Amino acid sequence: MYQNTFETLAVETILTARQKINNQKWQEIGSFFMQNYVEQLSKQEKAVIGHVKGLLELEADHFIKFSCVSQNRPVDSEMFIQDGGSLVGRLTFNAIVSGIENNINIQNFHLALERTCSVYELTTNYQETVHHKSETIEQHREVCPVCHEHHHDEPCSHH
Repeated sequence: MYQNTFETLAVETILTARQKINNQKWQEIGSFFMQNYVEQLSKQEKAVIGHVKGLLELEADHFIKFSCVSQNRPVDSEMFIQDGGSLVGRLTFNAIVSGIENNINIQNFHLALERTCSVYELTTNYQETVHHKSETIEQHREVCPVCHEHHHDEPCSHH
């Protein structure tokens, strides 16, 4: 019997608006993000969604839960307090998927986040440093023998 191996992706980021957004609009934003992520996954031929969840924490202890199990099903969301507004939303995102490489999965997350921020005019504090597989931490610490500087990801023009 064949069994899929599921991988997880867990990300936490802060979304910031230019002005306060009401809770219903934050619910729309979260659903838009989740739907975009799931659509990106569906473009991968062998991707299987185990579960995709999100929690958007807003001001005054308000929060919205998001969940999706398939591209063919709508994003489910639960908001417990309709009234209120927030300038900032703290997004905790978890995806359990199979049949997709981790770097492709992260790219899917990036695309969904970028689209959401663009459409809703939000900024995010999310940053990720991606190192090439052939690089090691030690390579980043090496000092150039010519100028005695750390070049990190930049090529050394001295050689």
